[in-house]
Amino acid sequence: MEYALFYAAGTDPQPYDPAEDDIADWVADLEARGVIEYGVRLRPEQDATTVRVRRGELLVTDGPFTESKESVGGFDIIDVADLDEAIEIASRHPAARLGQVEVRPFMQWPDAVPGQRVVPAGLEERPVRGQRYFLAVVSDPAAREEATDVAGDAGDDDYPEAWVQEMRTRGARLFGEVLRPPADTTGVRRRDGRVIVTDGPFSEAKEWIAGFDLLEARDLADAVEIAAKHPMARGGTLELRPLWEFDPSTDHVARTAAEAADRDRRLEPSADEVLATLAGATR
Repeated sequence: MEYALFYAAGTDPQPYDPAEDDIADWVADLEARGVIEYGVRLRPEQDATTVRVRRGELLVTDGPFTESKESVGGFDIIDVADLDEAIEIASRHPAARLGQVEVRPFMQWPDAVPGQRVVPAGLEERPVRGQRYFLAVVSDPAAREEATDVAGDAGDDDYPEAWVQEMRTRGARLFGEVLRPPADTTGVRRRDGRVIVTDGPFSEAKEWIAGFDLLEARDLADAVEIAAKHPMARGGTLELRPLWEFDPSTDHVARTAAEAADRDRRLEPSADEVLATLAGATR
């Protein structure tokens, strides 16, 4: 069974300990067991861009959809026997001690192809043709109600099939899937050597990640244009986050120090620059 593991700092992060927090062993074990499908680091919160469409107007802001410390910093997709194995794997990830891990199953569709995985075969060997972005599809019940009030009953454009087909044709969507709701979420932390397992997501906010897509776009303006077409831009919120180059086999102490020095710099264009680019493209 496939699960997504999301990593976040949380409200009680533990100090980094090189003796305990080397991720290379964790990755090597999962590769040897053949249970890991895909995993990436995400650029820090300052490089997040939030996209919404309200009453036909495109709204783009710098930063993540939530101001809390629970912002997602990376994710893995694993294929394991059951939830117990997923929890065991999550509990040994360094993020379980440094912060927290959220274990989420995927939605099981009635018409799904038996045995088909979330991550398409051969993705790792596919040449990178642009900049890759993690697109978090965020549910916002209040926005959903407002969108329904404005547009009336849900129409065909409220469902993502047409968006998925268009982005697949453009080569902009590498893969994506819908997640089970917060009620099916399991939180995992490790404190003082003890594994703590709780029901529910790590964020208590009304907004929660309902699904995600991995995009490949020319730049942030292209990614925002793609996100704005997603139906959930009207009935929820979309967060774009560039991937962060990550090699678990490198010296993790040096890598952690370099990442810490890079955390306060936004490398992506600002929301105003993106909106100006998009306005220029439509003239």
